[in-house]
Amino acid sequence: MGEECAEVVVNINHPDLNRIFHYRLPAGMGKPQPGTRVTVPFGSRLVEGWIVGYSEPEPGISLREIAGLGRPDFTKELLDLARWMAWYYLHPLAEILELMSPPDRPKRLVKCTSPEEKLSPQRPEDFDLTGEQQEALRRIEEALSNEKGERFLLYGVTGSGKTEVYLRATEFALALGRQVLYLVPEIALTPQIGALFQEAFGERVAVWHHRLARGEKYRLWEDVRKGAKGVVIGPRSAVFAPFCNLGLVIIDEEHDPSYKEQERPYYHARQVALMRSFLNKAVVVLGSATPSLESFTAAVRKRLQLLTISRRPPGRSLPRNTVVDMRLELNSGEPSIFSRYLQEQINLRLKRKEQVILFYNRRGYAPLVFCPGCGEVLKCRNCSISLVYHRQTGDLRCHYCNTRLPLPASCPSCGSNKRLCFLGTGIERVEQELSLLFPGARVLRLDYDTTRGKGSYSQILSLFAGKKADILLGTQMVTKGHDFPGVTLVGVLNADLSLNLPDYRSAERTFQILTQVAGRTGRGPQPGEVVVQTYHPEHYSIMAACRGDSNSFYREEAKRRRALEYPPYGELIRVRLSSRREEDVVVLASELAAELRRQLSGDQVAVLGPAPAPVLRVKGFYRWQILLKGKTLPLRSQIEACLAVYRKNNSVIISVEVDPFGY
Repeated sequence: MGEECAEVVVNINHPDLNRIFHYRLPAGMGKPQPGTRVTVPFGSRLVEGWIVGYSEPEPGISLREIAGLGRPDFTKELLDLARWMAWYYLHPLAEILELMSPPDRPKRLVKCTSPEEKLSPQRPEDFDLTGEQQEALRRIEEALSNEKGERFLLYGVTGSGKTEVYLRATEFALALGRQVLYLVPEIALTPQIGALFQEAFGERVAVWHHRLARGEKYRLWEDVRKGAKGVVIGPRSAVFAPFCNLGLVIIDEEHDPSYKEQERPYYHARQVALMRSFLNKAVVVLGSATPSLESFTAAVRKRLQLLTISRRPPGRSLPRNTVVDMRLELNSGEPSIFSRYLQEQINLRLKRKEQVILFYNRRGYAPLVFCPGCGEVLKCRNCSISLVYHRQTGDLRCHYCNTRLPLPASCPSCGSNKRLCFLGTGIERVEQELSLLFPGARVLRLDYDTTRGKGSYSQILSLFAGKKADILLGTQMVTKGHDFPGVTLVGVLNADLSLNLPDYRSAERTFQILTQVAGRTGRGPQPGEVVVQTYHPEHYSIMAACRGDSNSFYREEAKRRRALEYPPYGELIRVRLSSRREEDVVVLASELAAELRRQLSGDQVAVLGPAPAPVLRVKGFYRWQILLKGKTLPLRSQIEACLAVYRKNNSVIISVEVDPFGY
């Protein structure tokens, strides 16, 4: 028998170091549990890493001793989760462990902040569940009692009371002594949901997100690990909370693309949460009024149990939908971002002292700035994208690399002193036109630029909830989860913006956005109306959303995805290569694509590309990509081995995104 040594993953981001290193345990150290952070000698320096197991090294290896011992960072369950993520997402284990690492202990501990400010109406004490709500709750409670880790899709129309089901299921889980993970798509939704749950369960609720102070993060992390906190509410990073007895996982608005991390390691919180539930035999509830096609298909295939709430509670009717064909508005000779019908309806609501939500998903004032002399469009020097003019700050911005430049007095290309022209419409321009059309209206704007300050998001929503404003104009932030009983009109100013994105999910995203934003109205005693302005009223996603006919949308979308073998009917992996020298990217991408075709020959996987990314240059890096489409799951090891060879090229960065979102 050889000597048993610690298996250590070193926390260094380098392709050659994505493996296990063996280290001896010093005399008197004992045998630290896997998941413990350690300091080890590596070359001529000391580096941090984690013990992930114990085994005998191969003969002939020169062994060194562990230099220092830290605290246990991960339980066995979290280590197993990290290993699965590294395999599934084709990503180095060290980076996964670093992502999941607990916050450092601060020198001075602080008390947790007070509960989040409540932004929604108080929960009625005598709230009676509808028959559909009762049946959904009964099946979830039954699954919690059985402890078999069952999975549900709660498919309920907007305003149908899914949150009440979540609250009562949480109450049941806590009574059984189990912990609850409640995921929301964005930090912006934590004040409303957090306050609602804190009202119901008090100090047992922890609201987690990356904007918390370091000391507060540490205290919450420790409380969850020890079981002092029974409920954790937060965006995707909350999926790594160190639960000691996880029993229920709720993924609210499970369809939302915000659950997909857009930076390395590109994980999807929904997938990770499903794996955590499997490892803990916890019950999972995926909730949405517009389920992702992946989840809907899983329910059809009986991989998820379907729970349906098809009606709103008594007294809350679904809104009436009106579609305005903007092509006819153009022919009227008085084109405006606001159709005549929408203007009439806004005026009517203002007279009645009712509230309005307007949705327009484009930041800034003008998306294009150009010279009338030479026609040159002002573009970012780091990215192959046009600069956006922001009137509020008077500068030009790149929404990819955040470069900011003052608006030039003359054309940078030809030197012309003619005044630069603005083309297109951003939300700031909409706000300006809104103030001209309705001078007496109190308008609030909700977008990324107005919510950068601490507490600004809550402040804006609090003002609107308190009826201190008549109109809330916003980007996709206004579509999610808000409950304002005073809103009787929702206007979608351009339903086509998301249809034209270079993404196979664009039709699905359009359907989801329209359905979700429509759900913000009619939540009080007055009936609601949704006005959808579009240049493509005949598109199947817009027609289905406006008719409330989700089944027809899923049938059509499934037919198109199946024909192209896109998820969920096929697997997709995007391999992206980037470098400051485009010629280096092109050469290596061609070589890698050829090698992948040789390695993955056969009918299982198609290798598409290489081709330039839709946005070729970002932050000074040229980007080309290769798509792998087909049955990639059994071939993960082959794909990783092939990529490992080409990752050694120091001039080109290779990143891998499994089931890619966006472009």
